[in-house]
Amino acid sequence: ERSRTGFNIQSGEQLGTPPNYYVSIYSMSYGQPFAQVGDKVYGNYNGEDYGKKSTDAIGIQPRMLELALRNMLHDFLGRGAMIDEDGNEVEAVSCKKASDCAEVGYCAAYGDSATCSANNNVCVCTRAHFHQAVDEAFVPAVNKQPGFFEIDANDAGISAMYTEPYWSNDVGVSLFRYSNKRPGLLTLGAGAIVGVVSFFATIVVKISMKKQKLY
Repeated sequence: ERSRTGFNIQSGEQLGTPPNYYVSIYSMSYGQPFAQVGDKVYGNYNGEDYGKKSTDAIGIQPRMLELALRNMLHDFLGRGAMIDEDGNEVEAVSCKKASDCAEVGYCAAYGDSATCSANNNVCVCTRAHFHQAVDEAFVPAVNKQPGFFEIDANDAGISAMYTEPYWSNDVGVSLFRYSNKRPGLLTLGAGAIVGVVSFFATIVVKISMKKQKLY
């Protein structure tokens, strides 16, 4: 892939030790699809320069966690009935890399392609797919680098907008596991007390000002 497009595809962002399951900002390094046009990378490109260079391509670079889960699902789901184009069940083809499975035909019967399972070094059908980590109402900002989004003007608004629940702890989002009635009741009680005290204080001040002929 690097020789064809120049992408430095590696294993994605590491989980770290101890593991950190915050996905951070949804961007190029965390699974957002991107378009490489010339020497620049975009989250959404609508210009006319795409395709002018041999390195122009569409790419995606998930984290290691997503890559591992996807490969496990490929291995589990892609080991179903392996049938060739004539409907005959065949044995799995051995492989060492994904390109070894380019000529495999037993996945085509289901409209799938084949990839190399890292667990058992056999060609399995690709039946696990990534999905966008944000609601369809959010779209990548046009002609900007990955990580920038805007609201789709054509969104029908059928449901509330959402994003995946895990975010970095420094993006200004507070998460609450459950609601507690006690803070609300305390706030209501404190507000009622302040309101009553303010009411009577206003009356006392008014009476005092009348006595001093200031009202």
